[in-house]
Amino acid sequence: MKIVRFLWESEVNWGIIEGSLIREISGEMYQSVSPGSVVGPAAQATILPPLQKTNKVPAIAANYGEKDERDGPGIFLKQPGTYVGHKSPVIYPRSCKKIVHEAEVGIVIGKTCRQVREDEALDYVFGYTCVNDITALELEKSDSGRGTSMRWKHFDTFCPIGPVIETDIDGQNLDIECRVNGKPDVSGNSADMIFPIPMLISWVSEVMTLYPGDIIPTGCPEVGELNIGDTVEVQIQGIGTLTNHVIKDSTIFEESASI
Repeated sequence: MKIVRFLWESEVNWGIIEGSLIREISGEMYQSVSPGSVVGPAAQATILPPLQKTNKVPAIAANYGEKDERDGPGIFLKQPGTYVGHKSPVIYPRSCKKIVHEAEVGIVIGKTCRQVREDEALDYVFGYTCVNDITALELEKSDSGRGTSMRWKHFDTFCPIGPVIETDIDGQNLDIECRVNGKPDVSGNSADMIFPIPMLISWVSEVMTLYPGDIIPTGCPEVGELNIGDTVEVQIQGIGTLTNHVIKDSTIFEESASI
């Protein structure tokens, strides 16, 4: 099923996309989900990121490329102001000179878990979604002497997520493509992760309790530069396409477009 969080007639709800329509969810989100009555055309709804402000996004660093001697990957948290949905704008910060896209498979947690064993980890997965872990790349170098600063990851709108949660796929072998202005820029497959999905869930849950709706971005195959005016698309096999437009910074920010 393709689960969507959406705004319809000033109300935020969870639903299921079937063809061109959104249906209500019958049952409890993350537990017994099935299609209910028709809400209306999906094209007339505002698609929101598929998580609440209270959910966390513990993201994985450096999870593609040559295998190395690490016993596990780095973890960093994307702050709630970064979460935006499908077709919402990404703001190019006025203090930045270079930002990049990072197309990633997002693991959506379905049950509370802590210190999970790898062989049990997939039992806690509700589904998968698209994530674009936007990064201000030049700040990574300039902040390198400032302790544990993660400033380059935390600007508002720097974590588009969505458009849906797909519950009926295996996240461990998915084609990933990122396009900029309609042209392919980066491609890869989730099978090429250094640390696979069960290990990531176990690794993160050793540090923090994971709750239903938390999302773990799993790292990107490569990065690519973005500029003001660009349209960036993250397409993941079996899930769909997450589309966002990069705009100039301003003092005006529509919260409804994000969460």
